[in-house]
Amino acid sequence: MVPSATALALCLALLLACLTHGEQLPSPRSVRFTAEVGWHLLRWEPGHNYSSNTHYNVEYRVYGSNISWTPIPECGKTSELSCDLTNYTLDPERRYYARVMAVSGDQKSSWKRTGSFSPQEAGLRLAGQSLSVMGNSIQVRLQLLLPPGNISLEYRDLQETMTQYHVYIRRTRDNHTLTVVEKSPEFTIRELFWVTEYCLSVEPSLANRPVPTSRTDEQCVTTGHRDRSSELLPAILSSSLITLLLLGLLGALLACTYIRKPVRTPSVLKSFMKQSSLRVEHEPPPSGSLDADPTQRLFLCQKDLSQHRHQEQTSA
Repeated sequence: MVPSATALALCLALLLACLTHGEQLPSPRSVRFTAEVGWHLLRWEPGHNYSSNTHYNVEYRVYGSNISWTPIPECGKTSELSCDLTNYTLDPERRYYARVMAVSGDQKSSWKRTGSFSPQEAGLRLAGQSLSVMGNSIQVRLQLLLPPGNISLEYRDLQETMTQYHVYIRRTRDNHTLTVVEKSPEFTIRELFWVTEYCLSVEPSLANRPVPTSRTDEQCVTTGHRDRSSELLPAILSSSLITLLLLGLLGALLACTYIRKPVRTPSVLKSFMKQSSLRVEHEPPPSGSLDADPTQRLFLCQKDLSQHRHQEQTSA
């Protein structure tokens, strides 16, 4: 009987040990990659009836590699429900797996594994956007979603050279939406209505391949009031220029008309010319000119003789 009792006690001890050290914790649920371009995040949900002191261990493995599962030091016994695997899953030509196990004291759960993941499947979204109003224009500056560390510069170049931005501009008063495509994270939307509210949202995309994308939340701004003074000066300048041009054309037409019309000598000038000719006739010619015209010299002599006789008769 004693050996039987000993054997029974041993079986009970082994059973209790199996129950104590076996799978006592529920496995994590929904273990998955929620990856953005340049940010590969592993997420999961706690199992049913989990305790508050539950921690998690994370491991990853390269698909088709002979290397066994590799622990992630940053996520060993973590209390978070996510783990950043960006630095371990960068090669776009490879596929990766990850798995998570729950730990609480000396109790452990079974591993829960993801499906295969490739960096080419990573989605694309923006961290945010900032808007500023200048008159009837809206200046937009997009905030890129960049991971921390030395790979930020590489992914910044990727986003700035390969990303297109679909901008949705909604006018709130009638919900009319205008869509434009920009290639720079900084741009200006011009020639909008004055004193009108617009709501903007942006959805990025990669030009070389389709990827899952997320659209930003709408952000609303109101355009400014029209500055009449800025429009008055150009109007004055344009009207002055038109006036000067018309006066120039009128002067040119008058000049052409005066040149083509026969010119008449003014009456004042005619009278002056007549008086000048009479004065020349009464003035005695120079002495050198008498020898040149005998007829004129004879006429002058007769004139002097008649004047002399008239004087004698007057004196007598």
